[in-house]
Amino acid sequence: MNLRSSQPLQPLEGDHLNRASNVTPIKASRRKDLPLDYYNYYNSQRPGDNHAQVQQQQHHQQEKVKKKKEKLSALCKTPPSVVRTRKGIDYRRGMFLGEGGFARCFQMKDAQGKIYAAKTVAKALIKNEKTKTKLLLEIKIHKSLKHPNIVNFVDCFEDDVNVYILLEICPNQSLMELLKTRKRLTEPEVRLFMVQIIGAIKYLHSRRVIHRDLKLGNIFFDPDMRLKIGDFGLATVLTSAESRRYTICGTPNYIAPEVLGGKQTGHSFEVDIWAIGIMMYALLVGKPPFQAKDVNVIYERIKCIEFLFPSDKPISESARVLITDLLSLDPTKRPSINSILDYAWFKGPFPSKTNEEALTGTPSGVNNISNTQSAHNFASAKNQAGIYTPKLKNPVEILKTDLESDQPRTVLPQSLSPGDTRAKYQEVPASLINQDGRSTRKFYFNSKFAKSIIKLEKSLSDTVHNLRSLRSRAHDSELTARELPSCEHPTLISKWVDYSNKYGFSYQLNNDDIGVLFNDGTTILKLHNSDRFLELIPQDGEGWSCIENSVSHPPSQARRLLEIVDFFAKYMNSNLSKVSENEERKDIVFLRRYTRTSDYIMFEMTNGTFQFNFKDHHKFCVSKNGLVMTHVSPERAIQTHPTVLLLEQGNFLTADVPNCLEKIAIIEAAIRAKI
Repeated sequence: MNLRSSQPLQPLEGDHLNRASNVTPIKASRRKDLPLDYYNYYNSQRPGDNHAQVQQQQHHQQEKVKKKKEKLSALCKTPPSVVRTRKGIDYRRGMFLGEGGFARCFQMKDAQGKIYAAKTVAKALIKNEKTKTKLLLEIKIHKSLKHPNIVNFVDCFEDDVNVYILLEICPNQSLMELLKTRKRLTEPEVRLFMVQIIGAIKYLHSRRVIHRDLKLGNIFFDPDMRLKIGDFGLATVLTSAESRRYTICGTPNYIAPEVLGGKQTGHSFEVDIWAIGIMMYALLVGKPPFQAKDVNVIYERIKCIEFLFPSDKPISESARVLITDLLSLDPTKRPSINSILDYAWFKGPFPSKTNEEALTGTPSGVNNISNTQSAHNFASAKNQAGIYTPKLKNPVEILKTDLESDQPRTVLPQSLSPGDTRAKYQEVPASLINQDGRSTRKFYFNSKFAKSIIKLEKSLSDTVHNLRSLRSRAHDSELTARELPSCEHPTLISKWVDYSNKYGFSYQLNNDDIGVLFNDGTTILKLHNSDRFLELIPQDGEGWSCIENSVSHPPSQARRLLEIVDFFAKYMNSNLSKVSENEERKDIVFLRRYTRTSDYIMFEMTNGTFQFNFKDHHKFCVSKNGLVMTHVSPERAIQTHPTVLLLEQGNFLTADVPNCLEKIAIIEAAIRAKI
C-alpha cells in the first residue's frame, strides 16, 4: 500500500475547529471508478422505457452509487490506537494513508518500530458467506505469493469491528500518482517499468493466478523505487491452465473485451496481458486509450478496439506495434507473457534503475544510454524480475480449511495467519538512496532530544512536588525577592486543530513554528522564517531522533507529511485566531502529547511546560517545573508571575482570573495523574 497517498486533503468544516471530529470526510468517486461488478449490479436495477423516466432514474442511480460508495468506505472504522492480535502482538495505529471503495489503509507500527500498511475492511461489510469467501480468497492468494515485484504480505488479524491485512509499506506513491505529476513518461522509463510488471505477472500466471485488476493505481514504488503489484481483491485461481472465469469484474478503463462478454465468452490469463497494453499506452500518452466520461462509451470503444495514437503526443513506431498487439480483440492473438519482451521496442535505451528524481520530473540522461549499456541493463532487469526463473510447479491452492473460521464469531481462520509470516517483512530503510547509491537523508541524533522522555518524566514529578511545596510556602513571611524565579513568557500553542481521526493533531506555536503530531507519534515541525523542517521520531521511550531536511527539497517519505502540515497551516492561518502575541523562538519546542476532557485540553511540551486551555477560554501555562505560571485571557492579554505569589494572593497580580485557585488545583491534579 502506498504510504504517501496523493488523495487531496479534505476541507475542514466548522465542526472540526479545535475539537476531535467523529467522522472522517469521504471523497466521493465517479461512477466509472467503481469496480465493474458493482456498477453492473446497480445499472441492472434501472427500470422503464420512457426517456424522461430513464433520465430521472439515471440521476437517482448515480446518487445511489455514490452514496453506496461512501457508505461502504464509512463502514471501515478507524482502528483503535493500539490493535492487539490473537497472538498477543500489539500494533500502534499510525496515520491514515488512503481509501478505496471498500477498505481504508492506515500505518501500523510494531513493538520494534517497524512500519507496515494495514488494509482495513469493516466486518459490517462481510454480511454473507460469498463476501467472506471473497475476502479470504484475497488473503489466501496474496499470502501465497513471494516475488520482488509483488507487495509483501505480512500478516492478517481482526478485532471486533475490522479485519486487517498487514502489508509491506510502499512509501513512494503509485504509477497513477506518478503519471498525474509527470503527465507523460519517457519510453526508456516505461521499458524498465514494463519488465518489472511482466516479471510479476509471469510469476502470477505460473501459479495459475489471474490478477484481474491490474492498473496504474495498483502498482506501487517501494523505498528503492522498485515497482510492486498490490491489491488482490479481484484475483482468482484457475483450477487448470485451460479453465476460465465468467465474472464481470475489473476497472472500466482497463477491462478486457472478453470480460464484458460475461458467461458467453469467459476469460483467462489474457486479461492481464490486455492490462499491460492499457498501462503502457497510458504511461506513454498520458491517459488510457478508451477513456471517456461515460462508462458505457468506454465499453463500446473497448468492444470495437476504438482508440488512436494522438499526433500531438508522438511515440515510437515499435511502441505502437507492441501496444496494438497487446490490445487485440481476440485474446488468442495477444502475445504470450513469455514473448512480450522479444518485441523490438525493448531494444531501445534502457536505464539501469529509476530513482526519486523520476517522481517529479524526467531523470537526467535517461535518453542517452548506449546500446551496449542498454542491453546489459535490460538483461539485468529481466534477471531481477524473475524472467529467467523456470516455471513453477506449485500453483496456488485454495483449501476448504483456508475458508473456514476456527470460532463462530471470527472471520479469519488461524491457517491464514501463521506466526511466522511477520518474518517475511523487510524493514523500510531509514535512508534514501540517490542515483549514485549514496544516502541523501541524514539523521541528527541530537543530545537535546536523546533521553528527553526521561527528563520529561522527571519534570512531571518535580512540577507536582513544587506545586505542593509552594502551597505550604505561600504565606511564609520570610519569603524574599531573591528566592523568586525569573519570569519570561513561555512558548505557547497559539492555534490548534484536532484531526486525529485521520491524520493527527496540528498546532501553531506563538513563535509561528507549525507542527503536526501524527497518529504514529512522529512530529513534523516546520520552522518559521526558515527553509528547514524537522522530522522528530520517538525512540522507545527515551527521546526523539531528529531528521533535518529542506522544505524545498524534501525526501519522498516526508513529502506527504509536509503536504499535510502545509494544509493545516493554511487552514489555521485563514480560520483561527491567535491565543497570544508572537514570541521569538528561544529553543526547539514541540508537542509531546495532549489530553482532552470536558473541562480543558492539556498540552505537554518537550521543554517541560504544561499548557491548559479551559473551556471558558482562559489559558494557563505552568513552566520552570511549576515555579512560574502564565495566564492568557480570552482577549489575549498575557501575564507571567511566580506561582508562590499567585497562591499567596489567591490570583494573578496584574488582572484577576475567574476561579483562579480552582483552576490551579485542577492543573495540579491533572499533572499528578500523568506520573
